[in-house]
Amino acid sequence: MTSKHSENDHLRDQVTLLRAAVDAGTAALAEAEARLQAERDLVDRLQAVGQRLTSQLDMDALVQDATDAATQATGAAFGAFFYNVVNERGEAYTLYTLSGAPREAFSSFPMPRNTAVFGPTFAGEGVVRSDDITADARYGQNAPYKGMPAGHLPLRSYLAVPVVSATSREVLGGFFFGHPEPGQFTGRHEQLAVGIAGYAAIALDNARLFAMQRNTAVELQRSMLPTIDPVPGFEIASKYLPAATGSEVGGDWLDVISLPGRRTAFVMGDVMGRGVGAAAVMGQIRTAVRAYAALDLPPDEVMRHVSDLARTMPGHQFITCVYAVHDPVNSTLSYANAGHLPPAIVAPDGTVTFLRERLGLPLRIGTRFLQRQVDFPPGSGLALYTDGLVERRDRPVDDGIDELGHALRELATRPDTEADVACDKLIHQLTGGHYDDDVALLYARNTHPDSVLAIQPLTASPTTAAEARRFIRNALTAWQLEHVTDQAITVATELISNAVRHTQTPLQLRLHYFHDRLVIDVSDRDSRIPRRREPTPGVPGHRGLVLVEALTDRWGTRPIIDGKIVWAELVVPAAAPTDESS
Repeated sequence: MTSKHSENDHLRDQVTLLRAAVDAGTAALAEAEARLQAERDLVDRLQAVGQRLTSQLDMDALVQDATDAATQATGAAFGAFFYNVVNERGEAYTLYTLSGAPREAFSSFPMPRNTAVFGPTFAGEGVVRSDDITADARYGQNAPYKGMPAGHLPLRSYLAVPVVSATSREVLGGFFFGHPEPGQFTGRHEQLAVGIAGYAAIALDNARLFAMQRNTAVELQRSMLPTIDPVPGFEIASKYLPAATGSEVGGDWLDVISLPGRRTAFVMGDVMGRGVGAAAVMGQIRTAVRAYAALDLPPDEVMRHVSDLARTMPGHQFITCVYAVHDPVNSTLSYANAGHLPPAIVAPDGTVTFLRERLGLPLRIGTRFLQRQVDFPPGSGLALYTDGLVERRDRPVDDGIDELGHALRELATRPDTEADVACDKLIHQLTGGHYDDDVALLYARNTHPDSVLAIQPLTASPTTAAEARRFIRNALTAWQLEHVTDQAITVATELISNAVRHTQTPLQLRLHYFHDRLVIDVSDRDSRIPRRREPTPGVPGHRGLVLVEALTDRWGTRPIIDGKIVWAELVVPAAAPTDESS
C-alpha cells in the first residue's frame, strides 16, 4: 500500500514538473513571439515612416513630417530637428522645425552651439541618450546660461540623434527630443529615432538634389527669358511660373519688342516637351523672332521666316507662337498665330473676345501664315498665355479658356497700376496654386497715350512737295512744335522726293507725335526697298538718305500689303523758354 502511494506521489511530482516545464516553455515562446512581433512592429513602423519621407521632395514638408513622426515614436514631450540648407548663392545656414511645442516656446533662444551636450550630435559622432540630462557631467558648461535658458521648457530625459548622409557622410542635421520626467527614453525609442533619422537622411539627400536640379533648370529658363522693359503707352504685366513638379526646364517663353514708329510687338510661344533640348530650341526660336522683328517684317512674314528656320534645327518638337504688333497711329493690332492658343482682346468696356481663327500650323510644320488686324483703341487689353494656365487633368482646355475670359473681365475693371497683382490673382484663380505645367501670361493694356496724328494724301504732281511743306508747318504749329519744323520739312521733302522719283506712286504722308518723338512716314505702292549709298564727289544723287540719317534718330522701311512705308523718327527736344521781357 505504501509502495503504491509512493509511486502515485512520484508520478504526480513528474506531472507537476512536466507542466512547469511546459508552462516555462510556453512563456518563453510567448515572450519570444512578443519580441518578434515587437521587432516586426518596429520594422513596419519604420518602413511606413520611411516610405512617406523618401517620397517627399518638398523640403519644408519633409522635415516637419520627420520631426512629427520621430517625436511621436519616441514618446517625447517635444522634439526638434535642426537641419542645414544651402541657398542659391552657396550660403549655408541652419533652420529648425518643432513638434509638441509651439514655435514661440523657443523663438527667443539662440540656435544651439557645439557645446559638450550638443556637439556630438552636430559632429555626427553618435547618439546621446540620458535618463536625466541635468545630472550629466557635460550639462551646465555652456556660458552664460550654465544650464537651460530662462523660460525653457522643463527637461530631464534627453535623446539626440545625428542625421548623416549615407552617400557623402555629411552631417545634415540632428534630432533632439526632451521630456520633463527622468528615464523616459528606452533603447527601443533610440532604435526608432535612429531608424527615422536614417530615412530622413535619404529623404534630405533626395530633396536637396531635386532642389539643386530644379533651381538649375529654372535659372536656365529665366536666363533665356527677356527682361520686359516699360513701354510708353502700355501697362504690362508678365508672369512665368515653372511647373511645381519635375526638375526639367520647359519651353515656354514671352517677349515684348519695341519697333520703329512707336509700334510694339507682343510674343508668346511654347516648345512642346521638357528638358534642355526644349529649352535650347526655345532660346533659338525666341532669338529668331527678335531678329526678324528687327527687320520690321509684318507678323505673317515673321512667322514664315521663323518656321523656315525651325525646319533646319534638330529635333521634332511642336512649336507654337503668336506674334502681335500694336500700331498707335491707327490704333490697331495686327497678328499671326502659328498654332498657339487664341489671344484674348479685352475691350475698354470689359468685353472679352478670343481670336480663335486658326491662321497657321505650328512652326516647323506650317509654311504659310495668315495675318489679321483688329481694332485696339486706348483702354483695350491683350492677353497671351500658354496651356499651363488653362489646361488641367480635370479640366479641358476650352473650359479653361472660358474661365480665363471671366477672369479677364474682372481684370479689366481694375486700375492700370494693379495689373501685376491682379495677374497673380488670376493665375491662382485658374490653377489653384498648383502648376502641372509651366505657366506663362502676358497682359498689356493700352493706357490712352497722349499722341496726335496728321495725314496728307500724296500724288506724283510737281506741287506735292510744296503742299506737304505747308501741311507740316501748319500741323507742327498747331502742336506747338515750331522748333523742329525746319528739320521735319527737310526730312519729309527727301522722303517724298524719293517716292515720286523712284516709284511714281506716293500714297500719303503721316505725322505722328507721341511723348518726345515725331515719326514722319511716306507710303507708296512699290515694294522695292531704298538703300543708303555713300555719295560720290562730283556725282549728283545718293544724298537724300544720307541727309535723312543725319537729321533723325533712326529711319527704316517696312512692307505693307500694297507697297511699303519709309519712315524716319526725330527726337523732339523741349522747346526753349521764351523771354517774355524782350
